[in-house]
Amino acid sequence: MTQDNIFTGRLAAPRMNMAPTAIMTDEIRRQMVERMVNGENPDDVSRWLSIKGFPAQTIKEEVGRAVNDPFYQGSARMRTRLMKREWQSAIQRKLVELDPAAQEVPVETELSPGDFLTRYYAAHRPVLLRGMIDHWPAMTKWSLDYFEALFGDADVSVQWGRESNPEYERYKEAHRRVMPFAEVAARLRTGEPSNDYYVTAGNEDNRELLEPLWEDMGDLPGILEEQDGNGGFFWMGPEGTITPFHHDLTNNLLVQIRGRKKVKLVASHDTALMRNDRHCFSLWSGDDLPAGPPKRNKPRVIEVILGEGEALFIPVGWWHHVEALDMTIGASFTNFVWPNDHFSDYAAHGDM
Repeated sequence: MTQDNIFTGRLAAPRMNMAPTAIMTDEIRRQMVERMVNGENPDDVSRWLSIKGFPAQTIKEEVGRAVNDPFYQGSARMRTRLMKREWQSAIQRKLVELDPAAQEVPVETELSPGDFLTRYYAAHRPVLLRGMIDHWPAMTKWSLDYFEALFGDADVSVQWGRESNPEYERYKEAHRRVMPFAEVAARLRTGEPSNDYYVTAGNEDNRELLEPLWEDMGDLPGILEEQDGNGGFFWMGPEGTITPFHHDLTNNLLVQIRGRKKVKLVASHDTALMRNDRHCFSLWSGDDLPAGPPKRNKPRVIEVILGEGEALFIPVGWWHHVEALDMTIGASFTNFVWPNDHFSDYAAHGDM
């Protein structure tokens, strides 16, 4: 630790309305050590404990024991290493801000596989592709009428009742419901904006039902590998559907067949600013991070509208927030011709 973090034992001055003497628990000890590992001065932690009602002698003993504990000292050293990596990310953030072209998502209408690789895939930059899926049969065939003719009353797995839980995306398994496809289609036909239900890529048990749809998907030679049968992930929901800020563990190509989506993007080098508390999720809401330049303790947010017949390349590790502006039908793909296995190296599934 730095000299600033040496514990002196100084406490806050007594308060007239001091809380009753508190009881030290393992949870309080965990919070105390976490504060210090995150860079808070032990004297400030002592004041925090004093305000919570702990007597001076207890505070002195507990904080003194913590700062001398080898486990704490090892954790503090790991924190120093993490700070070094965050400093390196901050360098990249400052350099990117010097490039006006990096402040928006470029649009490409004719892009060779080689240029896609060097300019975007290997460069770890997003891009909006236009005119590359116009030949796919899905562009003329996909609609609610078409789907109902295919599926009728067959059961489909849906995320349902999402509006009852602010953390619906983190606990999406709890919102899985199976119901006739016709019931979902009927609700979509009302045109009522909602974030309450969504047929998502996470509903793996839909793969057999949706198998016929992949015959309507064309190819992107040199960019996506050719696959027999189901080579992608299906998405369908009403206007107002929201996928909160998160990052994926692969490079993704998000393809829009019907409707529009507003996508907010944050570069992976801004992860330290994304309030990443668990796995791939962020505590920031869409309203918390409006599009525009970086603000104090907040990242730059790039916004793009993904329209019908367009595809958005989202690099692995880039944060994104997606909002449906209309009733939407689309798909996403991860079967690129280049290496895309980044999840094998990923171990940070728990709390941050």
